[in-house]
Amino acid sequence: MRRVAIVGFAIIGLAASADAQRWTPPSRPLPIEQTTGVPTSIYDGDTFRFGKMRVRIWGIDAPEKDTRFGPGARAQLVQLVAGRPVQCRGTGQRNYDRIVAQCWNWQGVEIAAAMVRTGWAVDWARFSQGRYQPSQQAAQRAHAGMYRYGVQPWRDPR
Repeated sequence: MRRVAIVGFAIIGLAASADAQRWTPPSRPLPIEQTTGVPTSIYDGDTFRFGKMRVRIWGIDAPEKDTRFGPGARAQLVQLVAGRPVQCRGTGQRNYDRIVAQCWNWQGVEIAAAMVRTGWAVDWARFSQGRYQPSQQAAQRAHAGMYRYGVQPWRDPR
């Protein structure tokens, strides 16, 4: 009987991990009082704050602030959101005590798509299911952002 229970839990665990691969952002709002606001600080190319709440932009990966391309990625995010309202929709996930969310700037531009399109972030297909891959390829062809230096962003030897 105990073996059956263990096997059953193992099967449930496999099913749960398969569901994680098919994840899509939910339509429910962030688990906070306000989903629209002006960012109070911008940490790097994929993280900013609304007051004390840190928000990690869903579906992309941008260079860390203390890396070669970090200042450029942060500057691009500043250009997209600083001093203007941003609307975010939470995914229900957390990452290093940050709420993971899809966000749009005051002009209705999806921030993740803009960061990838300008070459300052890459599509994180593990989470986005390749949603931003066409934008990433276009940025590479145009030598935009990080790609103007002729290196793959995370393979740079520095």
